[in-house]
Amino acid sequence: MGGEERVDVVDEHDSVVSESTLGECLKRGLLHRAVAVVVSRPDGRVLLQRRSLKDPWQPGMWTLSCTGHVKKGESYRDAAVRELAEELGLRSSLEGIGRYLIPPIREGALVEREWVSLFAASSDASARIDLAEVETVAEFDREELNAMMESGELTPDAAMLLHEYLRLSPGRG
Repeated sequence: MGGEERVDVVDEHDSVVSESTLGECLKRGLLHRAVAVVVSRPDGRVLLQRRSLKDPWQPGMWTLSCTGHVKKGESYRDAAVRELAEELGLRSSLEGIGRYLIPPIREGALVEREWVSLFAASSDASARIDLAEVETVAEFDREELNAMMESGELTPDAAMLLHEYLRLSPGRG
């Protein structure tokens, strides 16, 4: 997860209050910034990734097309572009969907507290996954996505953000 990566610590209004390492944010439950991108295919299916089984944070769970933390001083959009390229090897224009204060998520002794900016992208290119972070990718239609949100197969934040994506983008997925 890049525990030594420097990130901005923010408040409930998403204003920068200090900086820390990502690892320290997770240990102390400090609020920081993250991005999530939902990639749709021309046929309306949505690309999801299954997290690496070796990842200490929610290993093997399904999540959005790509997710990641915003580095210190980086914009949400720049982080989304970077994560899309790093995790899936994709380049695409991004449409901002919204920014969400995610309720704290606990995983063992770690606590994830994030402002997440959600983006939509469209691509028919094949994903070239980063095997250090991503176990696999697959495409799902709206019915399958709805079933996954109900089944607990998705990370809690992915389920919330996917619900928002589908609600605000009725013509997609």
